[in-house]
Amino acid sequence: MSRILNVHGSDDYKLYIDFEDGSSITYNMQKLVRTIPYYRLSDLACFQSVKFDEKSVYWDAVDEKPEYFPLRLGIDAILFSLRD
Repeated sequence: MSRILNVHGSDDYKLYIDFEDGSSITYNMQKLVRTIPYYRLSDLACFQSVKFDEKSVYWDAVDEKPEYFPLRLGIDAILFSLRD
């Protein structure tokens, strides 16, 4: 898979990820945001503040509070979960 070029979060907790080779995927996080590690993403503004680097998407800690560790999902983990 090539590098990530763009990511944006929708109002229905889906990530739209575009790659440099022209491909794109939609990653539905509706169920995931209800789990403890990702629960803070249930705040839509927080979810939509998604950032990215070449091979992952992430969300920074809110207000630098230590209990809110940065969340990161590697593209390999996302693609693995989509194959089911």
